[in-house]
Amino acid sequence: MAVERKKKKIPKTESLTIRLDPKMRFALEFVARIREQTITKVIERAIVDRADNEKISKASEVDWNAPSLTWKDYWDVNEGIRAINLARDDDTHPNFDEEEMWDFVKNHAAYFYEDTNLSRPQRANFDVLWPRISELLALWDETKATDRKKVIAIMNEALIKAGLSVPPDSLDDDLDEEIPF
Repeated sequence: MAVERKKKKIPKTESLTIRLDPKMRFALEFVARIREQTITKVIERAIVDRADNEKISKASEVDWNAPSLTWKDYWDVNEGIRAINLARDDDTHPNFDEEEMWDFVKNHAAYFYEDTNLSRPQRANFDVLWPRISELLALWDETKATDRKKVIAIMNEALIKAGLSVPPDSLDDDLDEEIPF
């Protein structure tokens, strides 16, 4: 008899605990009352308003008219794409782990992007590979100096298991080893 497994449901919201002194708590409740909103909605609105006004200028000596970016330019419903969007921009101050993830994605760009400019993410591949990014990074760190194809084999296996195609070059053995000169 087969046992049904329940899929782990990913919450669509996050719970956040904040400490407020009595004056700030009263102010928050006051705003919620006047606007006929929940405290959560007041806080969400304040965050979005603040985020909308936080801009990263991309103007340079080459292009003075380059548009500024906001959080909406980095946002994506896919967690992996969102993380990489932040990690690839030095102006968002990525930490070491984020830089390491971005380096991994660049080294394996054919798995994550449809183009060489790294501007069109392969969403389905992100869906399959990103939940395993910690495992892939650890394996890459362990084997990149000795067996660079090991992480590729793991990614190929995951993509094939999910019914996706793998990058054509990833299936080729190293043909240079067979050249006699």
